[in-house]
Amino acid sequence: MRERHIVTTFSASDLSSFDTSFSGMVKETRKGSSKTFTSERSVLDHYERTLTQLTDTEWQEDIEFALYVPAISWLLAMSVKRQLGSLQRRNAFPFWHPPVQIDAATIRTIWALIGISFLNSYYATLLGQLLTFIAREFRSTTAAQGVVLGVSRLDIIMAMILLTLADRIGRRKIILFSTALGAVFSTLGALAPNIYLLAGDQVVTKAFATASILLISIMSSEKVPPTARAWSLAALVIGSALGAGAAAAMLPLAGLSLGSWRILYAVSFLALIAIKPFSKYVQESRRFEVLAKETDHKPVITRSLKNRKALVLLSVATFLLNVFYIPASQFRNEFLSHDRGFSAATIGIFTIVTAAPGAIGLALSGRLSETRGRKMVTAAALTLGTGGLMLGYLSHGVWIWIWALLGSIIAPATIPSLGVYLTELFPTKYRGTANGIIGIWARMGSIVGVVTVGYLGSTLYNQVGTPLALMGIGPLLLAILVILKFPETKGLQLETINPEDSAFHED
Repeated sequence: MRERHIVTTFSASDLSSFDTSFSGMVKETRKGSSKTFTSERSVLDHYERTLTQLTDTEWQEDIEFALYVPAISWLLAMSVKRQLGSLQRRNAFPFWHPPVQIDAATIRTIWALIGISFLNSYYATLLGQLLTFIAREFRSTTAAQGVVLGVSRLDIIMAMILLTLADRIGRRKIILFSTALGAVFSTLGALAPNIYLLAGDQVVTKAFATASILLISIMSSEKVPPTARAWSLAALVIGSALGAGAAAAMLPLAGLSLGSWRILYAVSFLALIAIKPFSKYVQESRRFEVLAKETDHKPVITRSLKNRKALVLLSVATFLLNVFYIPASQFRNEFLSHDRGFSAATIGIFTIVTAAPGAIGLALSGRLSETRGRKMVTAAALTLGTGGLMLGYLSHGVWIWIWALLGSIIAPATIPSLGVYLTELFPTKYRGTANGIIGIWARMGSIVGVVTVGYLGSTLYNQVGTPLALMGIGPLLLAILVILKFPETKGLQLETINPEDSAFHED
């Protein structure tokens, strides 16, 4: 671990500005009555700031720090130097940091979870990315492709078992086990002799990936401070998006020959190599370790009225959300190609131009959810983001691009602000089970949305744009539900939200 220095000389008249404890990214504490400050809590593994008098009129400040986050220490060190090198920034946080101090072990855990999210997301999205190429080799009809896509959504049943098991034996074990087995089954997809055996293989692959991704969000929320939960979820979603992006970036390989799509499945084997270095930084949350020891550990999430209400609330929420957003992603290319006459190249450009800025919404939501509140951010993102996308499906010409870009920037803000409720509203020993049940309702919403758009698009409207816009009513109704029924959990300890977990106390 490399030590770094920031040396600054300043006038004696400015001593009072330097001779004080700062509390931004680094929360300082003074060593007795000396002019040396150390870190009380920060992402840095080592920190010491010393003020030394050089002459009667000149002083020197020496900041010594070290941090270690695998692969990106150098990048974060550049940001830390910029942050600590300015007096004005020392009581603030850099853009990549949550609006609260976190320790070095936590930032390494979050980074490892981002990496594992990347792996799972890569092989979880392969089927959707490659189905056209797969069908070409196996000479499968559109109907057969529809069956494969429908069957693949049964992954939630197996994922539910894994999520429930995680409530008993721990998140870490199931995350690592599922990520490894997901990689194995994804690799086996390269050997599939027909589309139906591939569909069965992908059900298992996606089940492991789904369970791992959901448990990763639970673990991160259990490990970070109360005002960093939405931030950590936003970071994980960016990791997942990069995994899906990696699969999309490799698509040209699938077009090299009739069976070259198998290369992308075979690459999944590399995930087995990547898991090991990540695993040593993924530690079970102390919250789970304490609460898992309780003898009353029956998986009956509906035992309390509070849990029942939360389960119904979030099941309805994910149903309404997926009624629009899943068909919007599944039928987007059909809308652009069939309804608006976009060429394949133009669709590719449109996808890049409108999808990439979504990271802006994710980053802003992660921070605003912690400073302004979950309800306000969720309701605004649902209304403005969905509204923009709906108008895009009803528009022509340049307005398609404008509304799609606006919606694609704002809509992703819903993911961390609403998604964090999946952890916050349930006690520790039921979080996995709850997420499994909610996942089933999310799948049902996606099925209703896809089937409805497909039916209306082929019968009443003879195009999918208007049916897609109509499905946007679901998220708009959800915005109202969030305002009227959802609690505001910003800054609250998980044990405050869930009295069942009162046996756990933060250090």
